[in-house]
Amino acid sequence: MELNSKNIKKILLLVFLSAVIICGVFNFQTVLSVLGNAYSVFSPIVAAFCVAFVFNVLLRGLETKVFAFMDKSKRKFINRARRPLCLVLTYVLAFGIISLLVLVIIPDIIETVLYLVKNLPSFITSTREWLVSVAANFGIAESKIPKINLDFNKLTLTVQKLFTDYSNKIVNGAVDITSSVAGGVYDTIFSVVISVYILAQKERIGKFTKRIIDAFLPKKAAKTIYHVADRASDSFSRFIGGQLVEAVILGTLCYIGMLIFRFPNAAIISILIGVTSLVPVVGAFTGIAIGFLLIVITNPLKALFFIIFVLVLQQIEGNIIYPRVVGKAVGLPGIIVISSVLLGGSIGGILGALLGVPLSALLFTLLKEGIKSREKLKRK
Repeated sequence: MELNSKNIKKILLLVFLSAVIICGVFNFQTVLSVLGNAYSVFSPIVAAFCVAFVFNVLLRGLETKVFAFMDKSKRKFINRARRPLCLVLTYVLAFGIISLLVLVIIPDIIETVLYLVKNLPSFITSTREWLVSVAANFGIAESKIPKINLDFNKLTLTVQKLFTDYSNKIVNGAVDITSSVAGGVYDTIFSVVISVYILAQKERIGKFTKRIIDAFLPKKAAKTIYHVADRASDSFSRFIGGQLVEAVILGTLCYIGMLIFRFPNAAIISILIGVTSLVPVVGAFTGIAIGFLLIVITNPLKALFFIIFVLVLQQIEGNIIYPRVVGKAVGLPGIIVISSVLLGGSIGGILGALLGVPLSALLFTLLKEGIKSREKLKRK
C-alpha cells in the first residue's frame, strides 16, 4: 500500500476506531451505564418517534385515500388544510379507540374484582361443593378435597398490623410510586406533543436528515442508507397493518366462538382478547386471565372450558392465521414469521417479539435483493 495522505488518513481512522473498541470492551459496564443514562434522558424523544411512526400509518391512509381530493383542489387554503385536518383526525381516532376500550373494559374488571371480594366466602364454598360432586363421580373421597376457611376478621387485623408496622415504608413507597407515575405521565404527554410536531413536519425533517447524510457521507454509503431506510419503513408499516388486521380477526373469532358455546361477557372478553393479542407472549396470557376472572364468578366450569377454548383458538391463530395475515403483509413465509416471534421473544422479551417479524422481513428483503444482484453479476 502506498503511503500517501489518503491512505494515512485511513490508517489513522482504523487505529482510532480500534482503540475506541478496545476501550469499550475493557470498560463494558461503564459504557452500558453511560448508554443507559443517555437513553433515560432521550427516551421521551425516542418514544415520540415511535408514536409518530405508528400513527403515520393512519395519517398516510387518511391523506392518500380519504382526503386525497383536497390535494387536487385549486384553492391553496384547502390544500394546506389537508395535513392539519388529517393530523387532528389521526389523534382523535387513535385516542378515541384507546379511551373507548379503557372505558368498556376497566369498569367491568373493577366490578368483577369487587364482586369477587364481596362474595369470596360463598364462592369458595360453592366451588368446593362442585369439586366434591365432580370427585364423587370419579370415586374420590370428600376428605381428599381440602377445606379453605378464611377468617376475615383475622385477615383484617393482620392487614391493619401490617400497615401499622410498615407505615413509613408504605408512605415512602407510595411517594416513589406517585413520583414515578407523575414522571411517566409527563413523559407520555411530552412524547405525544413531540410526535405531533414530527408528523406535522415529517417532510421537512426528512429533507434535513437527507441533507446531513449527503453532506457527511460518501454517495455510495448514502444510497445504501436510503435504500435500507425505505425497506425498513415499508416492512414496519406493513407489520403494523398486519397486526391490527390479525387482532380484529382473532377478536371476531373469539366473539363468535363464545356466542356458540354461550360463554358470558362475550363482547367485552373478545375485545380484550383482540387488544391484548397486539402484545406477543404476555398479551395472550393477560387476556386469558382477565377473561377467566370475568367468567369464574358466575360459572367455574365454563371458566375452565373458556381457558381450553381460548388456548385452542390461539393455537389456530398462532400457527395458521398469524403467519398468513402478518406474513403476507410483510412478505415472509409462515415458518419465518413464527420463528421470528419465538426467537425475538427469547432474546428481547416483549420488545423482541414485536420487532422480530419486521426486522426479519427487512433482512429477508435485503437478502433477496443481494441474491438477485449476485446472480446478475455471475451471468455477466
